[in-house]
Amino acid sequence: MTKTVKPHIAYIIDSLALIKNHTPADRHIFMRDRNAQDATLIRLQDIGEQLSRIRDNFPEFFEANHDESWHKLIGLRNIISHGYREVDFGIIWDVVNGKLPDFAERMQELADSSTTM
Repeated sequence: MTKTVKPHIAYIIDSLALIKNHTPADRHIFMRDRNAQDATLIRLQDIGEQLSRIRDNFPEFFEANHDESWHKLIGLRNIISHGYREVDFGIIWDVVNGKLPDFAERMQELADSSTTM
């Protein structure tokens, strides 16, 4: 177990960048591209896992900094991990394009804040 939340936040930021850089800009292309879908799911799963570790290992930090998106991403991680064939890629597209930009901004703010890590 790490003694600081910093590596978890850094890993989340890296995963967010990979999603942004490797997800097709067009929804129709994404819906047909199994490799892009799989890569996106793996990164979303990793983000949820890191948030879960923050929640479990740094409860004060989690309580002070989380919002609804953190809970939803942890839940999405569980859906991806335990029900892959039930994943709706239309919803994944909406999450990546509608929810992740604000979440990524918040993660960067946390990374830039020396007092929270």
